[in-house]
Amino acid sequence: MKTFYYYKALRRTIIQLLDVFNDIQISRYDTNGVITDTFKVPLKFAPKMTAWTWLYEKKDDEMLPIMSMQLNSVEFSPDRLGNRLKRIITSRNIDDGTIEKFLNPIPYNFGFQLSIWSLHMVDVDQILEQILPYFAPYIIMRINITELDATFDVKVIFNGCSPDITNEYTDEERRVLMWNLDFMVHGYLFQPSSDSALIKKIITNYYTNEDSFNDRSTESTFTSAASGESVSTIHTGLGYDADSEILYSYERFGD
Repeated sequence: MKTFYYYKALRRTIIQLLDVFNDIQISRYDTNGVITDTFKVPLKFAPKMTAWTWLYEKKDDEMLPIMSMQLNSVEFSPDRLGNRLKRIITSRNIDDGTIEKFLNPIPYNFGFQLSIWSLHMVDVDQILEQILPYFAPYIIMRINITELDATFDVKVIFNGCSPDITNEYTDEERRVLMWNLDFMVHGYLFQPSSDSALIKKIITNYYTNEDSFNDRSTESTFTSAASGESVSTIHTGLGYDADSEILYSYERFGD
């Protein structure tokens, strides 16, 4: 943990989730049921009380409805953990013989709550009907980590919603309807990437008995032709050295 790095994985997950709810619209109707106005519902990323304080200070009916999103929990997800030693290669540089790679991402569950404030229940109905049908019970978001040249999909699960009803109001308070929607995002965080050299040859020995294993004097060499030169023919096969009692495999590259 002594190497500084920042891939913005959590930040990009939050931004992508906010974008899911950033195009909610509601309409106003006259007594005949005809649409008279349509406008976009504002969305803020802020704790519930911060958003409520902002609304209370405004004291303007036109500010409602409004939505706010907040991150409530971060939990490690062991059931989604893969091979922690597996490395994913992002780029290869044949000229200097290096590759850039990073370890498997670490899975985390991020709990989010979306709060809705409105003066009218019909506004809440319109907002819910534009959200809930898409979650059955989840949707898939795609996150792009440009620093790693990697793209991964995350699952957004809808856990449920409930009204936050206040039955007692003072004379100066307005009746405000509030609903809370809970979501769980199956996201990932990344460890720092690293550079390493390309494998240019592989040496393999096969021993047919214990005596030949103790000698360990014969070996077969594989080359990957990673120098960038063109390879027109490749021959592979299996042979047996009777004198050394060694079974060997070979791979020959030709120009």
